[in-house]
Order: sequence, then structure tokens, then C-alpha cells
Amino acid sequence: MKNLWACGLLLASLTSCTKNEAVKPAENPITTLLSEQAPALTLVQIRGNSFREMGVVFSSAVAGKLTQVGSQLPDAGIYAVTIWDFDSGQLLQQKTVEQEVPDKLTLIDTDVMPLTINKKYVISINNKSGVRPQGAFTQAFKKSGGNILPDTKGSITLHGSRYSSSSIATFPTTTLNQFSLLNGVPEFTFIPD
Repeated sequence: MKNLWACGLLLASLTSCTKNEAVKPAENPITTLLSEQAPALTLVQIRGNSFREMGVVFSSAVAGKLTQVGSQLPDAGIYAVTIWDFDSGQLLQQKTVEQEVPDKLTLIDTDVMPLTINKKYVISINNKSGVRPQGAFTQAFKKSGGNILPDTKGSITLHGSRYSSSSIATFPTTTLNQFSLLNGVPEFTFIPD
């Protein structure tokens, strides 16, 4: 009888642990930022004969992992999305995203990448696709002027926007952190631990 009672108690404690462990929702901070600030933003599609590597500096306030990267550029195409170490400029991960629908977010699974709390990273996208002679990107800024960034969405703080003129993936350094606009729309999925 004692063994039956002990087994029942153990089973009850295991069941209660499982019930308390809720799955934390996935976060897409750049999409959330654009959605929440939409009434105050102007989005302009820019086309030109040059190509750009456009990115956003970000950090996480909690432990977790990056599980997807994505693209939302004005033209359908195949784009390189890259995660960089902000301090060293070292390439940490790069994926090719095939965006089939113009101006529609496409996310793809990537190698799971744990993020270090409060460490800065850069996610960037290059707007060159194939042999196309021009690149297009979306630029977002406040209608009334002022800064869009920094802003915190869920566990992620978006610190600033950066870009470089380049037709290949390169660490975006030409412009140091910009706060009044967002160039291009790379995206990632973050899942807190």
C-alpha cells in the first residue's frame, strides 16, 4: 500500500511539473515593430541600380534560440540572409531564402543558434537576386519624423539599422547605427528558453 501511495505521489508531482512548463511563443520582432508602429510609419519602396546589404542590430534579454530567418523585399527573388557578430563582424550563419511572393514575408528554418543574453548581433539581407540589374528594398520611417529605434519587442531589443553598398553579403558598416529609419526587411524567429 505504501508503494502504491508513493507511486501515486510521484506521478502527481511529475504531472504538475509538465502542466507548469508552458511553451513560450515564437517572436518575430521586426515584423511586430512594423505592425505595431504601422499607423505612424511611412513605407517607401526604393529601386536603384546599386545593391545593398541592409541590417538591424539586435540583442536578447533572455536565453533562447534563433530558429528561422526570412526576407520581405519588394521583389520576389532568392536572397542571402546573414547573422553576424556585432562586435567582431564575423559571419555566424547564412541562409538562402527563396521569396516567391513580392513584399510578403518568407521564413525558412535555419540551424538552431543559441543567443547570448545582452550580446549584440546583426541580421542583414542583400537585395541582389540572380542577374537582376537593380535592387529594391523597403524603407520605413516615422511620418512625423523622429526615431523608430531602439525598441523592444518581446525578449528582443532592436538597437539600430545599418547598411553597406554591396552585391554580396558583407557586414553592414557603411552607415553606423541609424535610429530614424529601417532599411530592408530581414526577419528572424526567436524562441525564449
